[in-house]
Amino acid sequence: MNTWGPRAQSALCIAAMIVASGAAACAEPDDDLTPTREEQLGESVSQPIVGGQPATAYTEAALINGPGHICSGAVIAPKVVLTAGHCVGSGTYTVVAPYAGNQSAKGSQVWTDYVQQGQYVNPNKLDVAVIILDKAITLSTYPTLASAAAPPGTKAINVGRIRNGTASYTGLFYGAEVTLRNGASYGFSTAYVSEEIIQSGDSGGPVYVGSGASRKIVAVNSGGGGGTQVLARVDLAYAKIQQLIAANGGAGGSSAGSGSGSGSGSGGSSGSSCTGTPEVEPNDTSTSANALSGTRCGALSSGSDVDWYGWTVSGAGVNYAVELTTTGDADVLMWKWTGSAWSKIANTSATKIAATSTGPGDYVIAVRSQGGNAQPYAITLTK
Repeated sequence: MNTWGPRAQSALCIAAMIVASGAAACAEPDDDLTPTREEQLGESVSQPIVGGQPATAYTEAALINGPGHICSGAVIAPKVVLTAGHCVGSGTYTVVAPYAGNQSAKGSQVWTDYVQQGQYVNPNKLDVAVIILDKAITLSTYPTLASAAAPPGTKAINVGRIRNGTASYTGLFYGAEVTLRNGASYGFSTAYVSEEIIQSGDSGGPVYVGSGASRKIVAVNSGGGGGTQVLARVDLAYAKIQQLIAANGGAGGSSAGSGSGSGSGSGGSSGSSCTGTPEVEPNDTSTSANALSGTRCGALSSGSDVDWYGWTVSGAGVNYAVELTTTGDADVLMWKWTGSAWSKIANTSATKIAATSTGPGDYVIAVRSQGGNAQPYAITLTK
């Protein structure tokens, strides 16, 4: 798992993505995998992150396309968009809200106190900005911004447009929960730091505390490197942002509330058709995974709910199959601890992973809904 300690400021790069002529696509899972074939270990990561979960429940989440670069953001009022300071400058920005009917607007008027410092995050300036739009993007509700700092240890969710290193021009995604820490001890007095989730292009994406109607934006994605990410605090710009909202058409519809609980769903009943062992909440992070043996019955309660399970194998040559049964769109992902890092295991299909172990290890499994739909399910391990 992650080892924490102060890092040099220069190691934390900004997370904007320069638009290039092409990008490497992610490798597709091997659909020919059989239980007698050795498990295929993917890229090693410091923790298993559920990448590519569409942020459909976050209607305010925004794609920001600037002159020569792309970022992420959030529509916080009809004509005001929140993003990172290093994402803005001169020129015109196109903002698209893919989960609000693909509404789009342009803006060339911006505000930020941030001062660019090359490819690295400037530790002496608040990396927060707003873009003023030329026309309104209309939402039923607009998100609440934090007006005070989140306590150390608070759990949060990052939203951004990068999925496994590939930029999306049609949607945004949310990652696993991270734990916020005071950035001052890392040299970033206007930011939180946490384990690294964001990638290039996620800059400016909102960082949430709480879930559903109670969620609030506490920060925006700023930069990262070496397993640590910097998240610029919005409470330090709260008064200025409220002033800009009032001067540019007002706040619009009702806010999304001001709760500060966990960013994960709360699970729920799995229905009467499953005869296995019921899931036990909380199992919303890889570190709180339920043990999997035989069949477990669970339910995804919301678009942000992810359920985690764990199991172990004692050595090489063990045939196993993990299979998810659901009437909805849920799928399954799995990682193996290789002694120093987690490696993703290739799927047989969206709902099945069958292979032969290459050695001993611990496994964690994530059950998610790609469309953000609540649904019951059963997950079965056979070995």
